[in-house]
Amino acid sequence: MWSSMSSSDNLIADMFKVALELEEPWKLTHIEYDEKDEDWHLYIDFERGSMFACPNCGTACKAYDAEKKHWRHLDFWNWKTYMHARVPRTECLNCNKVTLVFVKWSRPKSHFMLKFDAWAMRLMAEMPVNAAARELICGGFSTITWIKPCQN
Repeated sequence: MWSSMSSSDNLIADMFKVALELEEPWKLTHIEYDEKDEDWHLYIDFERGSMFACPNCGTACKAYDAEKKHWRHLDFWNWKTYMHARVPRTECLNCNKVTLVFVKWSRPKSHFMLKFDAWAMRLMAEMPVNAAARELICGGFSTITWIKPCQN
């Protein structure tokens, strides 16, 4: 398994940073390539003390805690790509609620990146659904069902 932590070459990390279009406070912290499964795993995180907008009222809040989330990304170089991140919940003093922060790369409660969603919709518009399902195989099941996340 190749890991960004084991290489001094930042070329691949820089390419992923540009492709992901991450904004503060999000940072690409680690990259792994699994040769056996032929897939990329991109790890995104935020620094302690980072501020996030409350999803309810927009007030800037610090993270209360975080949940680990995983999403299926578009393929890079014909290899499946998964993004992993701790997504914070904020405790807003203005509206007195603890709420999971929205991330710009995915719909709420989705296990797929927005660009992956768009690609899947495009495939289904251009070919029979069964053919699109064969293109969207992920971890042993078809993501066309959109029932459960890719496991990795």
